Amino acid sequence: KGLDYLANQLKEIITSEIGEIQSKINLIGFSMGGLIARFYLQELEGYRVTRSFFSISAPHHGSILAYFASNRGIRQMRPNSHFLKNLEQNSGRLQELKCYSYWTPFDLMILPATSSIWREAENIRVNSLCHPLMVRNQKIIADILVKSKPFASKV
Repeated sequence: KGLDYLANQLKEIITSEIGEIQSKINLIGFSMGGLIARFYLQELEGYRVTRSFFSISAPHHGSILAYFASNRGIRQMRPNSHFLKNLEQNSGRLQELKCYSYWTPFDLMILPATSSIWREAENIRVNSLCHPLMVRNQKIIADILVKSKPFASKV
């Protein structure tokens, strides 16, 4: 049904979980989940309840591999898709949010791998051997834990 549909589901889950709590959340999105999270943050005003956003191997500028599938969500991840152009155009909404983008030059799912570099984020290069290993990378996990603590300082 598309990444926007999934972002609306994400909003429903977050809203039901945090309810009226005034503290902010840290949001992590891996791969396609990074784009879903961005849509939630930018278009559904998720930035209002979020302290920081951690993107791991997300195709912020699309992936050439998305041309090999035809479902709506994958088409939205094609380079220069309307979905990605809209996200890029509205990325200024996140200027008050701490954003981090972890990427590896060895990513064979995000082609080119530099598509995970995002101008709104602090981009952190990780020498992980492949796309699925990024979410289990101990350096990334440790960095997120440090940066997601309230009042975390730069390491």
